[in-house]
Amino acid sequence: MENLSQNAQQSIVFLVYASTLLLVIIGVVFIKLMLDVSTLVKSLQKIMIIIKPEIGPTIKELKRTLININSLANKTDTQFQDINKAISNTISAFSGSGQGFPGKAKFVLSSLKKGVLAGFKVFLEGNKTS
Repeated sequence: MENLSQNAQQSIVFLVYASTLLLVIIGVVFIKLMLDVSTLVKSLQKIMIIIKPEIGPTIKELKRTLININSLANKTDTQFQDINKAISNTISAFSGSGQGFPGKAKFVLSSLKKGVLAGFKVFLEGNKTS
């Protein structure tokens, strides 16, 4: 270092001290950050311990509710298919040419009766599951 000028030597010494100070500051901040992350993880673990027993029954209840909704939708779909079949039978009876008016009227009334009963059945089953 004897070959360097006095100003260059002072600059290098200043650079070493400044770099050391910055490394110490960064180290302190990093240690503080690690402590905060550790505290956060501990808090999250405590929250999970509290939530875990509570969320299990909620998920089971949600699953049962979805099964009930699916069952009701399937029953409703079946009833609508029966109603569509009754309507198509009624239309074919009116368009068919073998029966007279009294036979067609009797068929229409029986089809309407089946449809109304099917609708009430769906309505009553829906109220039972609620």
